[in-house]
Amino acid sequence: MSLRMRLTLYYTGVLALCLFLFVFGLYSLANRYLEQQTDRLLVSTGLHVSSGFQVIDDPTHLHIILPNVNVFSDPWVYLQVIDVQGNVVTKSLNLEEQTLPHDNRTIDAAKAGSPYFSNSETEGESLRIYNSPIIVQGQLAGVLQVGRSQQMQRLLVASIARLLGLFSLIILVLSAGLGFVLARVALAPVERVTNVAAHISETQDLGKRVEHQGPADEIGRLTSTFNKMLDRLAAARGYLEEAYATQLHFVADVSHELRTPLTTIRGNLELLQRLDTGGDQEQKEILADAVSESGRMVRLVHNLLVIARAEAGRHIDKCPVQLGQVVQAEARRAPLLGEARFETEHLELLEQAVVAGSEDYLKQMLLILLDNAFKFTPPDGLITLTGLHQDGWWGIAVADTGTGIAPKDLEHIFDRFYQAGNRASGGSGLGLAIAHWIATEHGGRIEVASEVGKGSRFTCWLPAI
Repeated sequence: MSLRMRLTLYYTGVLALCLFLFVFGLYSLANRYLEQQTDRLLVSTGLHVSSGFQVIDDPTHLHIILPNVNVFSDPWVYLQVIDVQGNVVTKSLNLEEQTLPHDNRTIDAAKAGSPYFSNSETEGESLRIYNSPIIVQGQLAGVLQVGRSQQMQRLLVASIARLLGLFSLIILVLSAGLGFVLARVALAPVERVTNVAAHISETQDLGKRVEHQGPADEIGRLTSTFNKMLDRLAAARGYLEEAYATQLHFVADVSHELRTPLTTIRGNLELLQRLDTGGDQEQKEILADAVSESGRMVRLVHNLLVIARAEAGRHIDKCPVQLGQVVQAEARRAPLLGEARFETEHLELLEQAVVAGSEDYLKQMLLILLDNAFKFTPPDGLITLTGLHQDGWWGIAVADTGTGIAPKDLEHIFDRFYQAGNRASGGSGLGLAIAHWIATEHGGRIEVASEVGKGSRFTCWLPAI
């Protein structure tokens, strides 16, 4: 879920809670206010009725002449007078055959001398009743009951609740939409920073900057800090690129300058080895080691020169190459690379193969693969060079029955200076890295399949013209 959506949900949730508390509070206040108004109406009606009582003091007994209670009633107000025995003395006409609820507890409560309120449910209708004692000459003569239906109050409160709920829902929807828009506007600078970062990640263009014309608030400080970070990264990158370029030039220059003297040294050592007809065995072994190590140094310098050119971004000059001729030439030289048995299969498939590339570099790549195969295959093993063709791709496969490569090393064998644990042989670890670069420069790839103790198979695929 995006930050914009989360902010909108948080804002909407807080607003919904506030609206709920507001509606609940307003509903409670409205309900309380209507209850107080009802109580005032009941008390006022009771006072008016009580003021109309007439008392005739007869020597034998007390007579109370009640007023016409219907004068004080409306369709929702009910009046009733009961005596101390609980008998209904008179009631308003709108009660018809019904009476207001009363019992002995009503008379007992009235004997306390203070008016009181009670709630009652009768035939599905809720009533609020004001009970006022009728006191004559200090004695309780009866109870005046003034009741009012609460149906209108409840209908009014329910209407208020529905209106408030509908109003709150509308406000909530509008606020959510407005909050989403405001969140989008507020996060627009952050989105610009994200877009610039994505652009820099894709294009490696550290010269790109985030534009911000707003105030120096949190977003302004963010963009300013981000731009300053980009300035420092651009400066550091420039320094590193300059240092790296200098290093590459140094390696290339040194490798180029060392090739000639090392070749001369190797040639002289080989000449001494051929001319030496005498001498003890130790001197012969020393001379053989010197020839071997000088040859290794020549190959290492040559490989370093190729790697330096590759790192410098130099690309191979390409032209149409007869791949079959290149493979046949290397196949003739292959048996000289080691003692293992060498065979070829289906090389006739490559007779018409033409690829765009460099003949010298293709020979070097094939030589690296064959040399590795002979290096890690015992004398009684077998090395096979196979020609392949599939869906517009020409393939060259070099398979051996040597030591194989462990699964943990397979993903690293094309890394520079990496030597698999079970294939370490004193080499430089640059051969397969160079072969991989040559294949990539030709628009191809190298696939590897290997099993420890059973051998390896390196297949180079090149696109056909």
